[in-house]
Amino acid sequence: MATRYALPLIAAGLALAVAGSAAAAGTVVIYNATEPNMAQKVVAGFKKKVPGIEVEMINSGVGELMTRIEGEKARPRGDVFFGASVEAFDSAIELFAPYKTKEDAKFDRAVVAPGQQYYGFSMPLQAFIINRKLLPGDSGPKSWKDLADPQYKGKIILANPALSGSSYAQLAQMLQLHDWNLVQKIVQNTTYVTSSKLVYQNVAKGEMAIGVTGDYTIAEMKEKGFPVDCVYPSEGTGLRFDAIGIIKGGPNFENAKIFVDYANTAEAHEIMVQESSRRSVRKDVTAPKGQIPTANVPTFPYDPKKAAANRDANLAKFEEYFSKK
Repeated sequence: MATRYALPLIAAGLALAVAGSAAAAGTVVIYNATEPNMAQKVVAGFKKKVPGIEVEMINSGVGELMTRIEGEKARPRGDVFFGASVEAFDSAIELFAPYKTKEDAKFDRAVVAPGQQYYGFSMPLQAFIINRKLLPGDSGPKSWKDLADPQYKGKIILANPALSGSSYAQLAQMLQLHDWNLVQKIVQNTTYVTSSKLVYQNVAKGEMAIGVTGDYTIAEMKEKGFPVDCVYPSEGTGLRFDAIGIIKGGPNFENAKIFVDYANTAEAHEIMVQESSRRSVRKDVTAPKGQIPTANVPTFPYDPKKAAANRDANLAKFEEYFSKK
């Protein structure tokens, strides 16, 4: 169930650095697919710059929010899609409005939609989270292929790719590197849950030994003292990103542009790095504490557009294997 947060208005009087008009007022509705606490910190930064705009935020998984956006396309109720996987944007790019942000020059073209329907935000690189009390030393899977090894049956937890954008990206990476034969074996080894959050929480607590999640969550769990390690698959992890875009036909288009301009600033990206340990797509933003440099992470040339184009077919095939467990 989506959770709604209505952030109260802050007294006016601060300079409007982003929008160019101190008279900005009204509402902007954000469909947020990333961590609510981090998103609220970004919103708080926005409110300091633009105190006249009320922000309503609806938090849920990528799959649920995409279903909502598609269902509302005749009469959209949201204005901004925040922190969703690029695969989700590309799978329904017609639902998002072109907008050239004021920060456009600061972004590499590889993280901007050709029609400027979205701009990259963070880089949640996928890695294995391994509980070292359950799998001590350097034991455990080292590659995507290892996840199919029978010795790990019942020890792996993943999110359902139909409900989680990051989990769908994991599935797409397995398919681009290997094939459905491997995926079928991994499905048989795995317990699937409804939320990507449950993956790293269950591994950190020792309820499961192995999961796949964003490397930033593994860094956070280690910092909190949980006995977990981050292992990047030897074949490479996809150099992918999530993004922010404006929902086409939303009720508050002008305010959506103002919010997107702020969310694309270095200031907003630095808040994201500090609050969530995610990597920023902006090269002028410092790497998160506790993360190895992106250049040292084994990656492969992942194709998010191919993943997006094949999403419906891939999910149908996954459901076929999952239903036979």
